[in-house]
Amino acid sequence: MELKILTTFKTIIRTGSFSKAARQLNYTPSTITFHVAQLEETAGVRIFEKSGRRMVLTQAGEALVPYVDDVLEAARKIQNFQYDISDYRGALTIGAPESMLCFRLPALLKRLHRQAPHVDLRLRSLTSRDVVMALHEDTVDIGFVYSVHEKDREQLDFRAFESSPAHFYASPSVAMRCPDMKTSRQTVADITRVATPMPGEIRALLDDYLSKKEITFDNTIELRGTQTIINLIENDMGVALLPDFAVQDRVTRKALAVVPSEKIHVRSFCGTRKNKWHSPAMTLFFDVLSEYKDTADSC
Repeated sequence: MELKILTTFKTIIRTGSFSKAARQLNYTPSTITFHVAQLEETAGVRIFEKSGRRMVLTQAGEALVPYVDDVLEAARKIQNFQYDISDYRGALTIGAPESMLCFRLPALLKRLHRQAPHVDLRLRSLTSRDVVMALHEDTVDIGFVYSVHEKDREQLDFRAFESSPAHFYASPSVAMRCPDMKTSRQTVADITRVATPMPGEIRALLDDYLSKKEITFDNTIELRGTQTIINLIENDMGVALLPDFAVQDRVTRKALAVVPSEKIHVRSFCGTRKNKWHSPAMTLFFDVLSEYKDTADSC
C-alpha cells in the first residue's frame, strides 16, 4: 500500500469530494478514483458513498480512519528521523590523551564541527589505557591511543592515525648545557628529567630509549599533563621527551630548543568497539578523519 493512496483518502475526507481532492493533490480525477478503488480492494469494504454532492465515509470507512492516521503519523516520524540523520544531530564522545586533545585533534574537530554544528561533542582527557577501557565499557564512541595491545583487538577495531616525530626539548639555556641524547652510557647529573608517570606510552617510549642508550638521570620530576610539562621545561626546569606537534609553536618562537637524539617516533591509533552501530555523526567523523589524513599526507 503506497502512502499516496492514504493521503488521497484523507484529502477526500477533508475536501468532501473527489474533484476537489484531485485539484488539491494535482491528480487527474481518474487517479483519485483509482486510489480509492485500490484502498477498498485492500480493505475489502466500500469506504465512500455519495450524500448529495459530497462524498462521505461509510461506517467501514469511519472505522478505517484511525488506522490510516497511525500509518501517516508513523511515516511522518520516519521522515523526521531521516531529516535528523541528514542534519547530523546527537552526541559524539571522544576519548584521547591530553597531548592529542590539546595539540593534534583541534584541527580535525574544527572540520567536523563545520560540517555538523548540531552534534554535541563530548571530549574526555584520558591516558591511552583508560581510553581502551572506556572503549571496552562503551563509555566513549571513538578513542585515540598511543599504543594497542593485541588482546585489545579482539573486541576493538583500531586504525593507524599517524606516526609523529618526537624529540627531547628544553629551554634554550638548558639545551646549551644539556648533553646530547645520542651519547650512550652517561649519567646526567645537573639537569632534571621531566616526564609523565608510568603507565603511559610517552613515558614508556622515554624509558625504553634511555635504557637502550644506558642514559640515566639523577633527578626526575613526574607529573600528568603535557601542557604543564611544557611550561616547566620552558621555565628552565629540565628536559622532556615530547611529540613535535606539541611544541611546534614554542620552537618557532625559540622558547624551546631540541636536544639532539636518535630518531624517535610516536605512533597513534583511532579505535571503536567492534560491531558498534555507527551513528551518522560517527560515520561523518571517520569521513572527515580520512580527508584530514589525506591532506596531512600530501603536505
